[in-house]
Amino acid sequence: MKRFLKASTILLLSVGTPAIAGDILLLGFDTQTPVQRWTDTGTFIDNFGQGGATGSAFDGAGNFWTVAPGFGSNTIQKYDSTGTAIGSSFTASVNGQWIEDMTYGGGHIWASTFEGHVFELDPTNGNTISSFDSVASFAGVAFDGTYLYTTNGFYSGDDSIEKWSTSGSFLGSISTGYNDGAGIGYSSTDNTFWVGYLGGEVRHFDTTGTLLGGFTAGSAAHDGLEVYAPIPEPETYAMLLAGLGLLGFMARRRKESAV
Repeated sequence: MKRFLKASTILLLSVGTPAIAGDILLLGFDTQTPVQRWTDTGTFIDNFGQGGATGSAFDGAGNFWTVAPGFGSNTIQKYDSTGTAIGSSFTASVNGQWIEDMTYGGGHIWASTFEGHVFELDPTNGNTISSFDSVASFAGVAFDGTYLYTTNGFYSGDDSIEKWSTSGSFLGSISTGYNDGAGIGYSSTDNTFWVGYLGGEVRHFDTTGTLLGGFTAGSAAHDGLEVYAPIPEPETYAMLLAGLGLLGFMARRRKESAV
């Protein structure tokens, strides 16, 4: 009996652990490729979604959006965690601007543009709900669950990450020591930021701006960046439930045997 319980416990632990440890980064490559998925240690995983994309957004529940930009005609497509498209794509006009980066928060997509504005978008049709000007070019955008953060983009000569309320009130700056950051993503795993740069560098910072590490992913500019924790596939959940069922069955048998 103990042997069966031990085996089932091992099964439960093994199926409950994702295949990839750490965060996954969704990197834009300045429209040269689809968004790409990389581990937070710098290993390429795969291309994700439509070609010619920049920014991406993740809602925490397994849904993703990527954007293939155009001035006033930014094509946004929704995907599941395998990269399979969900429904039809739609267009975000964002006042004729070009979307560089995206994130998700408060039930909406937040998109930052080449022109430096941040737009709050309806995730079902791309309609603008609100917007504010970050006073930057090639701006990136991230959301930590409460606040928005933007970069000042390529060629800015600025090393700061700017903090904003969702209504567009400026709340302060975080100095990183590395100029010209663009795409930015927030990691809820460890409360840190990842920032993409012009030459393919991806840098990892804590919330004070201290460099924690990073890697180089290709040589193209990372104008879009999103961060998420690995999502177990449906098969993993099924195996997890099977393991739980087996544990429950064996526990009942053990209790009955003891009576």
